[in-house]
Amino acid sequence: MAGTPGTLKRRSRRGTDYWVREHVRVDGRKDDEHLGTVASVASARIKELRAEIELGRALASGSSLLRVLGYQRLERKTAAVLAALFNRRLFEAGLVLVGSHAYAALLNECGVMAPGYSTRDIDVARSQPLAIALPPGLDFGRLLNESGLEFTAVPGMPSHRPSASFKLPGAEALAVDLLVPGKSAGEVVPVNELGAHAQTVPLLDFLVKEPLDAIVLSPNQVVPVRVPSPERFALHKLYSSQSRKADRDKVRKDLGQAAVLLTVIEEEMPGRIGNALRSLPASGRPAVARGARAAAKLIGESHPEVLALLQRLGR
Repeated sequence: MAGTPGTLKRRSRRGTDYWVREHVRVDGRKDDEHLGTVASVASARIKELRAEIELGRALASGSSLLRVLGYQRLERKTAAVLAALFNRRLFEAGLVLVGSHAYAALLNECGVMAPGYSTRDIDVARSQPLAIALPPGLDFGRLLNESGLEFTAVPGMPSHRPSASFKLPGAEALAVDLLVPGKSAGEVVPVNELGAHAQTVPLLDFLVKEPLDAIVLSPNQVVPVRVPSPERFALHKLYSSQSRKADRDKVRKDLGQAAVLLTVIEEEMPGRIGNALRSLPASGRPAVARGARAAAKLIGESHPEVLALLQRLGR
């Protein structure tokens, strides 16, 4: 359901009774979703809708409780976008949530209480063409608008270059980037099955191989997604940190996220880091080693076990 779960109401107008769902949209506006006349909507459907609303309320309540307990939770608009992708079965078809929102989901999946993160970017990736056929006239940009938000394509740079990013208009910072593997970063290539273009990211195929089922929490929804395995995510963060020389804040964020996940994996799932490292392409190993050494400097002596692990990875 879009927006809050809301309430079913029976109304009458000009002698005709009809059903609506009163709810608050993802943009904060109150709205009535017209469901049809009482005569046209079967009682079984009304019963089903009531059950869906009750389930939505229960999930929202559970999400709020988990937030109090320290779990990571997304903003409403971000979750609405992911729900639109889920409803069109894109995650089932092979799409993977990456970036900091995937990190939040991994923290929750691993049961880790860690400091929050700040991002409005939604990064989604695929390594192979998705096993999906969108309905005629529906492309990735229009699909994003099924979230209840109005996205626009970000003009390419230079202007003749196709857009690989979508954002909300005006001062809204929420953006959606579509990513695919490539030897160099930032090339724009077509993603035909979505009627869109994507930016290339080196070693992305390593990152999204063997993804995990997970959920993301929000005030309105609990959304099933797919995310990278924590060990591949951590190693790729070490790698990507070495390509962000001009952005120190992002470098620190990459290194910090990698260190947290590596610590958890080493404690709870020993051996998985080594297995993932063996499958890392040789071209990425020097950057991962440099990233590990940089993370070790950032951690210092405060976490000796993490430091020892990073020192091993940095050799």
